[in-house]
Amino acid sequence: MNVKYFQNRNKTSVFSAIYVILLQFALVHLLTTSFLSPAFAQGEEQSEEQEVVEVQSADSVELTGDTIEYSVDGNKVTADGNVVVISKKMELMCDHIDFSRDTGMAYATGNIRLVSTGGEISEMTGEQLTFNFETMSGTFDGAKIFANPYYGYGEKVGKVGENHIQMENNYVTTCDLDKPHYRMTSKKMDMYPGEKLIARSVRMLIGKIPLLYLPRFTQNLSEKKPKVLFTPGYDKDWGMFVLSKWRYYFNENFKGIIRLDARERKDIAWGIDLDYKTPKTGSGRIRTYYMNERNITSDRFWEERPSPTIEKERFKVEWRHKWDIDNKTQAIAQYYKLSDSGLLKDYFEREDDEDASPNTFFLLTRNTSSGVLSFRTDARVNRFESAVERLPEVSYTLSNKSLWNTGFYLRNSTTYSNLTNKAASPSEVRQNTMRVDTNSILSYPMKIGFIELTPFVGGRNTYYSKTNDPEKYNSVRGIFETGASLSTRFYRVFNVEVDRYGLDINRLRHIILPSVSYSFMSEPTLSSAQLDSFDSIDSLDNAHSIQFSIENKLQTKRNNKTVELLRAIISTPFRLKEHPAKGGFSTISTDIDFRPVDWATFYFDSTYNTQEEYLTTANFDLYVNGGDKWSAGIGKRWSREVDDQLTTSFSYKVNPKWRIQTYNRFDLRSGILKEQEFSVTRDLHCWTMDINFNEKRNEGNEIWIVFTLKAFPDMAIDFGTSFNKRKAGSQSSGGD
Repeated sequence: MNVKYFQNRNKTSVFSAIYVILLQFALVHLLTTSFLSPAFAQGEEQSEEQEVVEVQSADSVELTGDTIEYSVDGNKVTADGNVVVISKKMELMCDHIDFSRDTGMAYATGNIRLVSTGGEISEMTGEQLTFNFETMSGTFDGAKIFANPYYGYGEKVGKVGENHIQMENNYVTTCDLDKPHYRMTSKKMDMYPGEKLIARSVRMLIGKIPLLYLPRFTQNLSEKKPKVLFTPGYDKDWGMFVLSKWRYYFNENFKGIIRLDARERKDIAWGIDLDYKTPKTGSGRIRTYYMNERNITSDRFWEERPSPTIEKERFKVEWRHKWDIDNKTQAIAQYYKLSDSGLLKDYFEREDDEDASPNTFFLLTRNTSSGVLSFRTDARVNRFESAVERLPEVSYTLSNKSLWNTGFYLRNSTTYSNLTNKAASPSEVRQNTMRVDTNSILSYPMKIGFIELTPFVGGRNTYYSKTNDPEKYNSVRGIFETGASLSTRFYRVFNVEVDRYGLDINRLRHIILPSVSYSFMSEPTLSSAQLDSFDSIDSLDNAHSIQFSIENKLQTKRNNKTVELLRAIISTPFRLKEHPAKGGFSTISTDIDFRPVDWATFYFDSTYNTQEEYLTTANFDLYVNGGDKWSAGIGKRWSREVDDQLTTSFSYKVNPKWRIQTYNRFDLRSGILKEQEFSVTRDLHCWTMDINFNEKRNEGNEIWIVFTLKAFPDMAIDFGTSFNKRKAGSQSSGGD
């Protein structure tokens, strides 16, 4: 392949200089497929003047060229001009070749391309190659490498053993330029395909600037993740910081991450994560984090501190294990210990958003022929939290079971719970009881004409060993419930054909799905006011209502697939006089999804209070996509009691190198811009660089820069900072 080929490759590239260690995977992928992969290659179209020679060897080879000459004994073949050699495992193209029929040895020169097409195409190019087609081994001098999405170069590349490949004076990158923006170089690499890679004298370069040196580097080749990950930055509370992750790998069953973080105003923190698998007892993950937090009172650690430094131990220990005992039985255990309630918010914000109070529990489930049996324990390990302990809870759920051939179906759920409600420390308040709850529903589904009707009747009985009234100890609460659901389906097909403005409608089907459900729940024989509250079972009360719902759909066919253009649902409950709340229609809820074309989406939802006769909430989102060139969105968030906000977003591609994006959040009631964000994206050939500025009223401003490798868009390096960050309740110029 000539230089122009490399320059015109339109491949995505670049991650970040610090993370380019993972690029060494490219060499193994390339060399394995080039030398070892049993793939077939398709040669170039042969001209009428070319001669085709079938060379019989251990691995049959077909050779073509403009001119072909034979030795006296016919055991040596020499070919010149547009030479193509095709074997069952690869394809070789060059200007000149000397090929031995006896040994299968080939000596090739001039514009050499060695190609394997085992799935993704990988290839090597250069000027001189020695290769044995019988052993599929050889040496390539001055080889350029391409294996999606990697590029590289080695002065010598060779297969020296059955599962051993060596490269000398080499580099690897994801940049497709002859002079890549960044690369990782080494004097020697030993690769054991599918197992590991060992590199010596490793340097990471951006241009000609060396960034990092490692005397020796070993990488597991079974996963494509960076060995070392650094995240530098600055934070108002932390000061300057560097967060790092160091991956370790013993084998596929024992691997993980070592975390080492340095924060200027908080000191050093570390943690060890372990992912493990056992052959018989399942797999799990252990994650730890520890720091002796030192809150220095100066802006810089070298400056004089106006007050003493406060030290505090903070830590996290997490363990989760899953074991599929057999195809019907599963066990899950989780332990989550925190030093204090603010640790996740301060250092693990994403985890805090997902679950600020993780549970510690053990759950064992067993599927039976007619239901599910489960055993569960919940224990509080973080004393700063209030929690309900279940020590234990055993339940059995009988799925909708047909009662012989009567047409009746029975559904039952029975649960025994030993419950303790513990208040957060330093309180010592405890509420406890033993509870046995059983709920049975008998139903009889039927179809009357085009109407599906399912009446049901049932009851709930709950035993409490203790209540908040000592005179009601060892009581049984009873609740009777009954009801029915009724639904049907209508549809009509309209012969509508539209192929304008991107609509692409090939007949329209309108579906209407009305449904009505009636439910009655009697007043409990023991009111919730007489019970300690552990969960929703204890707060059950009488209810009497009818639920109305109607769903509309518009569908069409595109590429022989059903596409939903519109889905609209309106529902409301009607409370009857026995309901504890005010009777009559309650809240009317509306949900609409509308996508008539691929480039436009509209969503709307609202709630209307029929008792007070006013709209409670109304929200909508409209998104328009103008392809790769531009996109725009507008959204409305309105709540009668809370706020009225309008959001807008816009993205525009100025040219192939630059894109701009904006986001604004405006409070219509106060007339104040609550948040604005501006982003500029620059295509750096191998990377994309995003420069972002965000301002939130009363919270301050942030600016951050993100570099993302095109070849690995899920991995990025983030340089961020916050400044002018205001405290809650600040009355500065940025206040309301």
